[in-house]
Amino acid sequence: MIFLPPRHSKSEMVSINFPAWALGRDKDKSIIQASYSADLATEFGRQSRNIVDSMEYKHIFDTTLAEDSQSKSTWSTNGRGRYNALGVGGAATGKGADILIIDDPIKNRKEADSFLIRENIYKWYQSTARTRLSPSGAIILCVTRWHDDDLAGRLLLEENAKDWVVISLPAIAEADEEYRKAGEALWPGQYDLNNLLKTKSDIGTYEWSSLFQQNPISAGTQEFKKDYYKPITLQEVKSKRTNCWITIDPAVKEKDSADYTGTVINRVDMDNNWYVKSNRKRIDSAKLIDHIFDLWAIEQPEAIGIEETTYYDAIYPFLKLEMIKRNIFPVIYPLKHHGTNKELRIRALLPRYEAGKIYHIMGECETLEEEEVRFPKGKNDDQLDALAYQEQIIVAPQKEATRYQEVREQMQVDNRTGYIQ
Repeated sequence: MIFLPPRHSKSEMVSINFPAWALGRDKDKSIIQASYSADLATEFGRQSRNIVDSMEYKHIFDTTLAEDSQSKSTWSTNGRGRYNALGVGGAATGKGADILIIDDPIKNRKEADSFLIRENIYKWYQSTARTRLSPSGAIILCVTRWHDDDLAGRLLLEENAKDWVVISLPAIAEADEEYRKAGEALWPGQYDLNNLLKTKSDIGTYEWSSLFQQNPISAGTQEFKKDYYKPITLQEVKSKRTNCWITIDPAVKEKDSADYTGTVINRVDMDNNWYVKSNRKRIDSAKLIDHIFDLWAIEQPEAIGIEETTYYDAIYPFLKLEMIKRNIFPVIYPLKHHGTNKELRIRALLPRYEAGKIYHIMGECETLEEEEVRFPKGKNDDQLDALAYQEQIIVAPQKEATRYQEVREQMQVDNRTGYIQ
């Protein structure tokens, strides 16, 4: 994997010059070159073909173009070598590759922010591109990083991520490197430091971090800072007087590509401090109902909040039936989004974090913190959304009396059914 900023000649090096060099070294190699569009891949093919056909090239290598196969997108050598250009998503039937080059599979920010497009690119890689590779073949993925869930990001999360060699060259060095010091420009002859800093000012920190520094997530772009996370042990929480509130952001689909069901278990003390633990699972509606009863038995919350639409549309009749069967009646609070954008709901947590009123129970919030550092550009936000919904449901315990019955009365709970009236 090669990560480079825009306009730093990555395509010239990797997609134009390298195929010509590789075929010069071995005229029997087969190369597939892919980019976000077939036209762009074809243009790379034309320029690489013209290098092979140049007099300078012929003075260095014995490889020449086959007389009967010299089109821009598909051409052959005087050996068994072949060059094929195609767009990402295009068919590669009948084409093999000793070298597979994928150069910028994402076109622009709109595509990068589309989960559907990112998913389609990944599926194309799995089902089409990767299957064309010969047993001893190699893959070069040459990209500007757009998103932490782009093709490079997904491949680096796979079990065989260790097979990849990653060359990441930020526009401005963030640490001392072999050939430059921290703070120095990557290509000062073309883009000096002043030019790069002006670009950073013009495009904003997130785009700068992603496109120019090859880091879609960085401290400068995080809305939820790591300093906000106040760790606390579960034993310390148990020593405090708290009551418990649970919120669930359900996905109700159990597929690898589906969203997670995010669950937040929040213990609230008399000063309205939150002590949070969270988890996420891929579960269907039936398992969600079991999940609700398990939470009710283990955590003994005052109430469990579930997004209203999903609650009434997907699980209400089944949950009611199970309550009667089990003779157990959890208090269920339908959560309303009131037409509020999810990102706005989540950002409403920031003042509470900044005030130091949210504690993370140690060892119980790792995936929640992953969602927070990537917000709002991360792939998942299910636990974050569940945490944001806590604002609708919590009531801090009071110094006097038992709050459990008071809360049930305030929320108008029917003691015979457990339902909010």
